[in-house]
Amino acid sequence: MKRLLTTILSVAFCIAVSAQGTCVINGVIDDVKTADGKKVKKVYLTRTNEYGLAETVAEAKVKKGKYTFKRELAQDEPVLMYVITGFGEGEGIEVFVEPGEVAVNTASAATPCATIIAGTPTNDTYSEYKKIIGEGVSAAEKCADESARSKEAIKSLSQRIRFLIDHNASPMTPLEIERYLLQQLTPSYADQMLKSVSATLYDHPYYLSLRNKVLASALKVGNEVPDITLPMLGGEKKHLNDLRGKYVVLSFWANGCEKSAAVLAELKNVYNVIKDNDEFVFLCFALENDAAAWKAAVESNGTNVEGWLNACDGMGADSPAAKLFGVDKAPRIILIEPEGRAVSLDQEVEELQMRIEQIMEGDLYYLDQEE
Repeated sequence: MKRLLTTILSVAFCIAVSAQGTCVINGVIDDVKTADGKKVKKVYLTRTNEYGLAETVAEAKVKKGKYTFKRELAQDEPVLMYVITGFGEGEGIEVFVEPGEVAVNTASAATPCATIIAGTPTNDTYSEYKKIIGEGVSAAEKCADESARSKEAIKSLSQRIRFLIDHNASPMTPLEIERYLLQQLTPSYADQMLKSVSATLYDHPYYLSLRNKVLASALKVGNEVPDITLPMLGGEKKHLNDLRGKYVVLSFWANGCEKSAAVLAELKNVYNVIKDNDEFVFLCFALENDAAAWKAAVESNGTNVEGWLNACDGMGADSPAAKLFGVDKAPRIILIEPEGRAVSLDQEVEELQMRIEQIMEGDLYYLDQEE
């Protein structure tokens, strides 16, 4: 009777947690010694932000090999992967945070990658997926020669792809496609994998990120451009897709770069000619690490004017926006048409002005360009 009551209370707790939008992570470490012999006394819950940087969102003390994290989730908060760290540099436990109770069982702090996780839908699905990966690695290790190992690798890859397609509504699917499969696929196959993802995930950060990577891999004149995050001068955040319906003159530039300064000066001349035409918008994206230096440069460059947007994510040359557009040096000017397709990907200002004048006169020359 006592055992039955305990079971009922446990089930009731799990249902309540799920209904309240709360994620409870209960961790157990059988052996708290890490690979370097130190004892794990505290663990940290971290996540990766949109710029690829790790952020610690919570910490918990490890008492008698146990720890707990409790996350209150906002309504409609997307299911995201977090990492439990504190086991040594580069070591961590991947766990999806979603409503419910998650059991995280680690046999040894020296090998946190072997942790068993269960309890919520996405974590259970991810555990199944990792089992397929593990079986593939094990089978490859038993092969006697390279040819046999290659066959096992192809077999394992096929099984992983099949699993992801079968679980196309799981948030882990677009994440895993981007993290581990995209680099092994041709642009055409990558696009097929993107299209295989369930429409229920179209607003999920992992789907949007995957879509951006697929668009970036096929970036050329006539194709749709990636959507980039635009941290604006005034502190608000926009996205490139917010500018759909207008022609966008996107320029990547670097503070302190003489060529960038010269190009911006030329762009101002173009701006002065068409500033009253609301079909066009100028967007400067600075590859700058120092926010204060960026803001000062915007003022000195004279681009803080109506109809000219200024953005900078503070990542400098490592900016995800620059990487999505294949920008390895500044300046770079990109012209985008109202439906979000590239008209040009690297254009001199003189030609840009000529092309803009053509468009203003109704000559949509780019529609006849070969892809």
